Amino acid sequence: MKAIRAAVEQPVTVAVGVILTVLAGVVALRRVPIQLTPDVEDTIVAVTTRWEGASPGEVEQEVVDKQEEKLQGVAGLKGITSASTQGMGSIRLEFNVGTRKEDALREVSDRLRQVPSYPEGVDEPVIEASDPQNKDFIAWFLLECRDPSLDITSLQDFAEDRIKPRLERVAGVSEVNVIGGREREVQVRFDPILLAERGVSVGDLAAALRGTNRNVSAGTVAESKSDVRVRLIGRYERVEDVERTVIASTPAGPVRVADVAEVVDTFKEPTTVVRSRGRKVIGVNAQKEVGSNVMEVMAGMKAAVAALNVKGGVLDAECRALGLPEGALTFTQAFDQTIYIHDALALVEDNIWVGGALALSVLLVFLGSVRGALIIGLSIPISVVGAIVAMLALGRTINVVSLAGMAFAVGMVVDNSIVVLENVYRHLEMGKEPRRAAVDGTLEVWGAVLASTLTTLAVFVPILLVKEEAGQLFRDIALAISAAVLLSLVVSITVIPVAAARLLKRVRADQDPDRRRTLLLRLAAPLVALPGALHRLVYAMCGSTVARVAVVAGFTVLSVVGTVELMPPTDYLPTGNRNLVFGLLIPPPGYSVEQKEALAERIEGTIRPYWEAGRRVEAGTPPEEASRGLPPVPTFDYRKMAPGPPVTPPPLQNYFLVSIEGMMFHGGISSIPERVVDLKPLFGHATRGESAPGVIAFAFQVPLFRLGGTTGSAVKVNFSGDDLDEVAAAALSSYMQLIRKYGVTSVQPDPSNFNIPGPELRVTPDLVRLGEAGLTPEDLGLAVLCSGDGAIVGEYRVGGQSIDLKVVSREHGSDGALSSLGETPVAVPAGGVVPLSTLGLLQRVNAPSQINREGRRRAVTLQFTPPGGMPLEQAVVEIDALLKENRAAGTLPPDVETSYTGSASKLEAVRSAMLGDGTFTGVMGSSLVLALVVTYLLMCVLFQSFLHPLVIMFSVPLATLGGFAGLWAVHRWSLADPYLPVQNLDVLTMLGFIILIGVVVNNAILIVHQALNFMRGTTEEGEGLAEPMPAREAIAESVRTRVRPIFMTTATSVLGMLPLVLMPGSGSELYRGLGAVVIGGLTVSTIFTLVLVPALMSLVYRGPAVKGGGAAGVGDPPPSGPSPAKAAALLLPVLLLPLLGCAGSSASDLRYEEALRGIEARQVRAAAK
Repeated sequence: MKAIRAAVEQPVTVAVGVILTVLAGVVALRRVPIQLTPDVEDTIVAVTTRWEGASPGEVEQEVVDKQEEKLQGVAGLKGITSASTQGMGSIRLEFNVGTRKEDALREVSDRLRQVPSYPEGVDEPVIEASDPQNKDFIAWFLLECRDPSLDITSLQDFAEDRIKPRLERVAGVSEVNVIGGREREVQVRFDPILLAERGVSVGDLAAALRGTNRNVSAGTVAESKSDVRVRLIGRYERVEDVERTVIASTPAGPVRVADVAEVVDTFKEPTTVVRSRGRKVIGVNAQKEVGSNVMEVMAGMKAAVAALNVKGGVLDAECRALGLPEGALTFTQAFDQTIYIHDALALVEDNIWVGGALALSVLLVFLGSVRGALIIGLSIPISVVGAIVAMLALGRTINVVSLAGMAFAVGMVVDNSIVVLENVYRHLEMGKEPRRAAVDGTLEVWGAVLASTLTTLAVFVPILLVKEEAGQLFRDIALAISAAVLLSLVVSITVIPVAAARLLKRVRADQDPDRRRTLLLRLAAPLVALPGALHRLVYAMCGSTVARVAVVAGFTVLSVVGTVELMPPTDYLPTGNRNLVFGLLIPPPGYSVEQKEALAERIEGTIRPYWEAGRRVEAGTPPEEASRGLPPVPTFDYRKMAPGPPVTPPPLQNYFLVSIEGMMFHGGISSIPERVVDLKPLFGHATRGESAPGVIAFAFQVPLFRLGGTTGSAVKVNFSGDDLDEVAAAALSSYMQLIRKYGVTSVQPDPSNFNIPGPELRVTPDLVRLGEAGLTPEDLGLAVLCSGDGAIVGEYRVGGQSIDLKVVSREHGSDGALSSLGETPVAVPAGGVVPLSTLGLLQRVNAPSQINREGRRRAVTLQFTPPGGMPLEQAVVEIDALLKENRAAGTLPPDVETSYTGSASKLEAVRSAMLGDGTFTGVMGSSLVLALVVTYLLMCVLFQSFLHPLVIMFSVPLATLGGFAGLWAVHRWSLADPYLPVQNLDVLTMLGFIILIGVVVNNAILIVHQALNFMRGTTEEGEGLAEPMPAREAIAESVRTRVRPIFMTTATSVLGMLPLVLMPGSGSELYRGLGAVVIGGLTVSTIFTLVLVPALMSLVYRGPAVKGGGAAGVGDPPPSGPSPAKAAALLLPVLLLPLLGCAGSSASDLRYEEALRGIEARQVRAAAK
């Protein structure tokens, strides 16, 4: 190959290329985005429509149903779900994989415009191309006040106007939300009696406010040579302007707002409560833009927070305006996602350094030369740095997954260099000059190196075609490994020969090659003797047909039986080990804000000692010392269904509790991140029955990926039907069975109350009496609305700020207002007043507070989170059995349909993509089969034979035994350690088996390739360098000459990946299982390769060697070799043969020594040429 000779002859050119690669990598590191995980998201479109004051039933009938009717025909729609709550309807549209967001948004928008009409007061639908269920905020901030005299909730507008814009201006921030405060509004509190006395109605009051509170453009008026714009300024700027508004003119004079109402600048009723460590605060959260660098975004937000808190800044200015002492207001960060990201990335970096050091130490032992180890070590930084350039060029990010790919690559990128340099050493030992040895040694093996590299890359091609969420995760690790391995190929045939030619020395003829390695090789004496021992073993085995058949059959049976026994159930995605625990609280229907605050105070009473200990940690006390004296809490082991040992939770670094839109949640961060899992029993203990009666509560560790539900890896069971009561009853029955078996913390219903109706007061208009009174149903509706939440009639402008202007009855919010609603006087056009009860029928009924729909049918969803350690596949099997029992018992009626969503459906989709759906076309089109076929066909092209790759591929399925053995060991380890996430066969771990396909064939390629060269007496260039060998001698000699590079590559790969498995920490749960599979498969496949491949080759190549040594190509089979069909016929019965013992060979030691001397003589003659 001319490129190899050119590289050795032009070392400066190669050095410049290396320098440019490193410089490009340094630049790429500064520009490539950094984040926790890859951007993984389905095509989801959310439609939100607000209708203030409307009941869930009205929202469903008047808004959601109309929208769903138009949206159900959108192209590519996979599923449609909706939720109707008080004053709001939301629709979630999930599209098929591959649907472009832009197309989905455009068509959804077009369809919504086809909705004929909405009732008055319905806002325009808001369309977003994001999943509201999977929002992951990178930071939470708290606005607090140290002065108890100030109601912090009154600073909502300040936070919205002065703090929120500062954070939104940070580059990379996509969304900032402010919760926990009360918005400002101007209320026109009318007296119904005074309205009636003045002869005006609520409608007249509202119409007057709407008509007056507006600016009107009157066009332009010509004046001399210019046009002057004319505008009518009527928008309210002061409370007095509202009070002077004329409602109507009567004989007694004009009726103004001040005559019948009181205008008050106040705050809206609280709907959201945020508490931190027992005090009310205002919470602010932030979300980043897709593809932005989270580290840079967080640095920008921290700078903005520091600017807000600076002395004399925005917060101090607000303190002065409120009459508070300086420094009374603080704005601090309560949660920072980049802490976990930094720890996770630092752990991967440590793994790369440790793995690289272990790999180099292996090289030092095998080569016995510091120079040789350093030469091979060059491939690690060049390949990894170059991979970063490739990731930036491909538009990817640096995250835990892609860095894990680079860490895996550390042990793989040296493989090619090892093969090349080891062969260069062999040629040096023949007495060649370093330059000649570098060229000849590289030329001899570059075909095997190319084949190994291409097979490693080929297995990732089908992975890149998987479009599901897991496929998006695979993409980063596949691209990282592929880029690094591809660069390692270039390094091995350019940089390594150049360095070897410059740094290695010629071996003297009188020098013992083994003594050159001195102390290191003497320490590894067993490794020195290994090639000879394997040579004798293989030579003897190849002389006995019974032994060869027994080896093949024995390994096959062992692999099949072991794989079946060790194969575990599958899971979706690892949950991770983030230092954040959440607890969901679902109060009974009708809970008021005051009741929720009382509940929060009871829960805080249990948790208070732990956050007080957290304050001591923040003050400098060691966490272990601060934990002393904390009370232990009980635990429950759901795997054993029995109480577990009590644990003492760690101090809480922060604790917060939020009540918003009918749901409450609380969360905390551990001061000892390794023990964050102990916060879950604390949260469960704080919400026990006596503290939270009637409340459904459960706690979970916030997962890395929230793609399968709130808790990450959850099974969503949807119950749907036309009869809401029937659906709710069926779901409730299954819910009770699940919590009895797995505990109340394992199941979350949606709606939270199973659509159990809550209290509702309905007013049914009497059309006859309304007509007699000269009123319309709209007039009555306005009167009822104003007696309740109030009617918004416009906006009030203060200093550029828009504030709602609301008309509300003076009795609104007072005790007994509900019971006196029927006595509310309503003015009639003819004069006088009539009670509201005379214009309609008032009924107290029960109505659902939330109505969910699945596929346009009423639905209730149970989100089941498997208890610790239970794989998702096992959970689905057990739920299936439970539902079948309920069908048989009649508690699950035929009219109620059930379906799975969340992680269950996603797992099934990924399994179908990777393993097939059971049909012939599905299996043949699966990623695993495609990887096998592509790898085989690629080797067919490289070897120009269908037979040689078949022998090589035979080792692939056998390596799965090692993969499952490695996964089993890590699984048992994780079960034994309560602070490690349980390692199951998740979809990321499945990727390890596909990687094995491209990796385990490399050793077999080396043996087959070298054996073919010996049988032909040729090199890669087709030059005859030695006499052709018989098949038996060639196979045995190929094992002897290749055993050292095989063990070197395997050892460097295994030790390079070992830290990824053994070093626990942030993010390690993502790649621990994958590493265990690859390490186990590589280790076992090495044994298979050194014994099984020679046995197979000796069964196939039984004829004499090719005479002459002509210009046979790399893949030309010996003439005596059988056809591919014959080879397949030979291999089929071999797979079915019973397990046999290895019989001894009839060859004597004398015959073996004679054969070995013949081989050495041929090598001497080859060196002489």
